[in-house]
Amino acid sequence: MQDAGSARNEGRGEAPAIGVFGHYGDRNLGDEAIIEALIARIRREWTAARVVAFSMDPADSSARYRVPAFPIRQESGTQRFGNVLDSQWAARPTDGHVQRAKGFVDRAARIIPKGRLRTAAGRLLRFLAFASRETAFLWHSYRRLRGLDALIIAGSNQFLDNFGGPWGFPYTLLKWSLLARLAGCRLLYVSVGAGPLDARLSQSMVRMAVRLADYLSFRDAGSQRLVASAPREGSSHVFPDLAHSLVLPARGHRAGCRGKPIVGINPMPLYDDFYWYMTDRERYARYVRSLAEFAEHLVDTGYPVFFFPTQLKDLNVADEIVRAMHPDRARRLVQPEPVKRPHSVEELMSVIETADIVVATRFHGTLLSLHARRPVLAICYYRKTRDLMREMGQEDFAIEFDDLTGPELVQRFHRLEAQRLEAAAEITRVDDAYVEALESQYRTIFSMIRGAMRPQRLAAPKQTYRPQG
Repeated sequence: MQDAGSARNEGRGEAPAIGVFGHYGDRNLGDEAIIEALIARIRREWTAARVVAFSMDPADSSARYRVPAFPIRQESGTQRFGNVLDSQWAARPTDGHVQRAKGFVDRAARIIPKGRLRTAAGRLLRFLAFASRETAFLWHSYRRLRGLDALIIAGSNQFLDNFGGPWGFPYTLLKWSLLARLAGCRLLYVSVGAGPLDARLSQSMVRMAVRLADYLSFRDAGSQRLVASAPREGSSHVFPDLAHSLVLPARGHRAGCRGKPIVGINPMPLYDDFYWYMTDRERYARYVRSLAEFAEHLVDTGYPVFFFPTQLKDLNVADEIVRAMHPDRARRLVQPEPVKRPHSVEELMSVIETADIVVATRFHGTLLSLHARRPVLAICYYRKTRDLMREMGQEDFAIEFDDLTGPELVQRFHRLEAQRLEAAAEITRVDDAYVEALESQYRTIFSMIRGAMRPQRLAAPKQTYRPQG
């Protein structure tokens, strides 16, 4: 593995060592599109750049991008602090010191049989076990950062607390921001999204994190207002989502083809028991029923229809929608694969480009379809999708999640179909402007990275990620 201090001269100066950080690695191809676009742009700038990924699944990231990869936190899954402590306690039950301490607590509890003592002491021991591992994790992470010229915290919806509360995303971002400053590498928050961000502790953590940044940009004005802070130097900026800079291979556009347009439907398990942070079976069932009714109308009137995910869990709801359809109509979906199953960003974009019109619920299902210059009927569960559709001149084709019904989808779809050539032209115009704006941002952050490069940069320790298990 090349050390950060052994950069090559490529005519542009030394090639830097850059960390690419994000809450990706959970089979969400929308987030992976951001990372893929960023790494590709770095490599176009410096072919010998050393790129290191920091993600939620380092093994997956290393395989996807062929770079060294490391974890952004010591555990995975739901980030509730109590769960973290419990998992850390269970992870090492044979630790001699911990077991002796637990035995002392048990004896004390027998002498003073108060349940609260046992609970409080147990929590303390679990916290100490977690803290010892977190300290070791922070030290190893700091050493990995020492050899980098910059850490780019890349896009997506980084600032939120609806999954995991303050000790999930906000705490993770704060600790890595502090580590980057201590390690002496540039800290760049690039086209990040925000919200929901409800807890005061979450807001405080996020604001402390961004104040440590050398550069800060948001992917929309709503995210900028929500965080309402600025980095140590300069002010924050608004630039489009980095997925708009994903380079697509040249393919033919189907907008002028004969026959009924092909419709791709991108569902999402909103309010589902096994996925969403807030469960509401009635709302989820209404959503499934509305999409099933809509798909039935399309196949009854001769439209080719298929479903596609952008995240692994989307497959469950897609299959449920198909099962909710009348069997005869379900058999008339696009065959032999009515539910597509892309495993990479390239495969996802190929699937999207087989559609003439997309009906999307995921934010990046909407964004990537627009980037592919496809007219989109967007189901908006949070302001970010509605804002994107408005910026792209497509607000008439944005439906609020709670207003969703089968007949409303049918009505909006036929209106979009009648205007799809005009819609595609406007989408192309705005997306071209987004691509140009992002190129301007890349030039800015690459200039900052060049300024941070040191000829005798302290070499990072050579480490190889080994997946646990």
